[in-house]
Amino acid sequence: MTPVVLPTVVARSRDACHARWRCSPVVVLLLVGAGLLAGGSTPAAAHALLVGSQPSDRAVLAEAPSEVVLTFTEPVTLPSGGLRVLDGAAQRVDLGTVATAEATQVAVALPPELPDGGYVVTYRVVSADSHPVGGVRTFTVGDSVEVDAATLSGIADDRAGAAARRVGQGLRGLGYLALLLATGGAVAARAVVRRREDRALARRLAVSAALAGAAVSLLAIPVQAVAVTGDLAALWSGLAWWETAISSFGVATIIRAALLALLATALLARSPGVVTVLIAAGAAGTVALDGHQRSVSPTWLLIAGDLLHVGAAAVWFGGLVVVTALVVRSSSRREPVAAAEVIARFSTVALGAVVLLTIGGLAMAWPLVGQPDALLGTAYGVTLLVKLTVVAVVVGVAAYNRRRLVPAIVAGVTPRSTVPHPTREPAAVATTAEQVDRAAAAWAQLQRTLRVEVVLLVGVLLVTGVLATTQPAAQAAGFGGLFETTTALGDELELEMVVDPNTVGRNTLHLYVLDATGRPTDRIDDLRLELTYAPAGVGPIRITPFVAGEGHWIATTEDLSFAGQWEVRVVAGVDRFTEVTTTVAVPVAP
Repeated sequence: MTPVVLPTVVARSRDACHARWRCSPVVVLLLVGAGLLAGGSTPAAAHALLVGSQPSDRAVLAEAPSEVVLTFTEPVTLPSGGLRVLDGAAQRVDLGTVATAEATQVAVALPPELPDGGYVVTYRVVSADSHPVGGVRTFTVGDSVEVDAATLSGIADDRAGAAARRVGQGLRGLGYLALLLATGGAVAARAVVRRREDRALARRLAVSAALAGAAVSLLAIPVQAVAVTGDLAALWSGLAWWETAISSFGVATIIRAALLALLATALLARSPGVVTVLIAAGAAGTVALDGHQRSVSPTWLLIAGDLLHVGAAAVWFGGLVVVTALVVRSSSRREPVAAAEVIARFSTVALGAVVLLTIGGLAMAWPLVGQPDALLGTAYGVTLLVKLTVVAVVVGVAAYNRRRLVPAIVAGVTPRSTVPHPTREPAAVATTAEQVDRAAAAWAQLQRTLRVEVVLLVGVLLVTGVLATTQPAAQAAGFGGLFETTTALGDELELEMVVDPNTVGRNTLHLYVLDATGRPTDRIDDLRLELTYAPAGVGPIRITPFVAGEGHWIATTEDLSFAGQWEVRVVAGVDRFTEVTTTVAVPVAP
């Protein structure tokens, strides 16, 4: 390349990255991490639903039961103290857990001489995909009054657990970012870069990410312990730490932290490339030890798809951050061709990663979504579509870089021939002024588009974090046989609605009006439903459910006669003059 053209190209593109720190991918990651911790993630959905209790909630019993049994929609894990029975003074009265015949049930024994009075059942279990689920139920023995509202409110207080779950989601997001950057950066150091100094930069990025990922993973253990128990005292409870560590969440987290630390050691020791790549693959593979794939069938397909999906995402994201860092350095050193060559090599690797990413994503989407209607009818489906849209934009930006910008840079700084033609004048520089201008513009634009790629891929990871804490469409939308949702009813109450089996034809609707403690309340005098299916002009069909208990109404109907999005308007009478309403969208399956 000529000594005149190269400085010209770089000088004309300095405005794209005037200060090095402004373009640093590390700054982008830190900002994203701060956003996560500031509350950018959504609350986790309860993936195990309580469907039965003995005795039933608010039951009035002539004689004390011998035990309390809770039944959930899927197998759950019961931590120590996760199921307790308390008296009116908030003192524990049960005798401890007892074995149950079903993995979906948990139980505690009660003393044979349990005195008359009001009692509270408080439960905290962990669903199959590691999400904590909790709540309270009450019952009364003999001619006694219920536990007073103040005591019940104190028992049901879950502020510590809710805060821990939010912090845990932030740590999960940061951990995924660090995991993908560490493992993908380690692969990029071997497969993408060639020069020794470039490999050193890639290794430094991967080592920093690996150490950060290991630290974040270990920090998640005590946070998960508080989320499960709902008690800040779990931070210094050896038992809570131990139970969290031996859970599926804890095992996956500890193995991930150990492998990330080992990866950092291998990179610092400049171990053979095959060793670092194998360690990186093992660290990325730990995501299959915990998550939705443990609770949705077929598990083998989900695990295989998850491994392929995460591995490809790591190569793509980690490689892109490394390439962006190299472009930033190339700008300061005036080496655009070297950067363009790295981008060209990475484009080939990224193309393969995108293909594998797509295959893995399709393998996971089939059991998690269930059927096409769930894509637009559920929060999980809509979030998945958002993720796919952003990925498509990233692929388009990457293709533009590879097809348009990289060739323009190379053409503008590389002579067409350095050997004069024997029959012609030893002509000048083969690179024209127009090519120089195009190269300068392409170089400036390349730096911008690479930063856009990094930011968009970070956005993809954020959306993936939301998906990881959102109930799969095949479950949440009722396409697996049940629809359940909770929504506000006025300013002080909540409505929980269950539609079973949520398919065209005969359905049973359970409606629970809940107070601030999450328990059925008697504050509603009457309740009616209005069913509307707008695409066919059906409705409103008015239904009056019958009272099945305090705060509980049941309606059995065959009016849900079309598959698709129904609107169920609930009108609740607080008194003779006051009504509160809410509308629930129910995606009815064929």
